[in-house]
Amino acid sequence: MSKNVVVIRAGGKVEQVSVEDNAKSVTFKNEQSAFLEIPIEPWELDGETYLVARFSDLVTQQETEQAIRKFH
Repeated sequence: MSKNVVVIRAGGKVEQVSVEDNAKSVTFKNEQSAFLEIPIEPWELDGETYLVARFSDLVTQQETEQAIRKFH
């Protein structure tokens, strides 16, 4: 099985990816060929729980909710 995660990357890049059910993070390779591991966290919005991976805790609540609404 897999689960869908809304990912917010540096530079405002937003995408939805599918990961294994037991995954606790999402891993990306950046332009410098370094790997970036972003933890997956639950996010409550409109009475629903979504899975998100934010590249930084500095991503605002508004940015996170806009990213979720882009896919749901």
